[in-house]
Amino acid sequence: MASPREQLRRILSDGELLVAPGVHDPLLGRIIQRMKFKACYVGGWMTGAHLTTTEPLTTLTEQVEVAGKIARAVDIPVICDADAGFGDPIHVLRTVREFEDAGIAAIHIEDQVYPKRVSYHRGLEHVVPFEEFLTKIRYALDARRDPDFMIIGRTDAGTAVGGSWAEAVRRVKALEELGVDMVMPMTRTVEEMRTFHELYPNPKRPLLTTAYFNGPTVNELHALGFQAIIYPLATIVASVDAVLRLYAGLNETGSLSFDQQQALEVREEIKAAIDMPFYYQIEDATTELGVQPGKSGSPGLEGGLDRG
Repeated sequence: MASPREQLRRILSDGELLVAPGVHDPLLGRIIQRMKFKACYVGGWMTGAHLTTTEPLTTLTEQVEVAGKIARAVDIPVICDADAGFGDPIHVLRTVREFEDAGIAAIHIEDQVYPKRVSYHRGLEHVVPFEEFLTKIRYALDARRDPDFMIIGRTDAGTAVGGSWAEAVRRVKALEELGVDMVMPMTRTVEEMRTFHELYPNPKRPLLTTAYFNGPTVNELHALGFQAIIYPLATIVASVDAVLRLYAGLNETGSLSFDQQQALEVREEIKAAIDMPFYYQIEDATTELGVQPGKSGSPGLEGGLDRG
């Protein structure tokens, strides 16, 4: 089987549309893989929320730890938010190598100021000067040791305070000239996507965008020029919504209400995702269920771990 990094490069080089749902723990990564998605995404916003802090207060080691656990649990590419590189060029160098060593397939580095400001949660982004950003990306590209590890350049200039979509296009073109593997003009609405597409209809590198609830379909996004689509918030929002609904019912009625058949089906899906059938097989062969008097040796195991 091709490595996750090789898988990602092949998908992009073939021009295939890539959809990567967001995940924040290994179990959800396994579930996404079992649903036949070809990649998953670890976003900074989601990691910050998962750790009960905010993305601007999340550290490099925290983000690498979360993403690395997911990468070890799945066989599909993990794309990860590497913030603004967690500092100056010397910090960017370490950032790239930490994610590379953790088995991540691709990271995106943005041009927001560092330390990142919490106000970005309110739509108030601030970006660094053009040359400062390009210097970071140069060091990021030079830092990688595996040529299949992908560097994605992200610019928030289109929506930043004092920014413009013309500046976003300028930065995307510069990122392409530097040799990034993908570019990510930060767009949140269809109008912003259309504006960027009109200003720069023929990019030289694959375009990545974010998608949210009740937005355009993946095919509609593809028609606007985006080859890779990530969902940075949907998983954790939907998860918390389900918990709120479940335990609000317990508070109101004193009883935990959930469809019994659905609960059994979900439990079986979880058991499959964490490889329980494989462990059952080992236990059956090595405990009183499977060990026969007078027999020795290791029984063969069929298939091994099933991650998909």
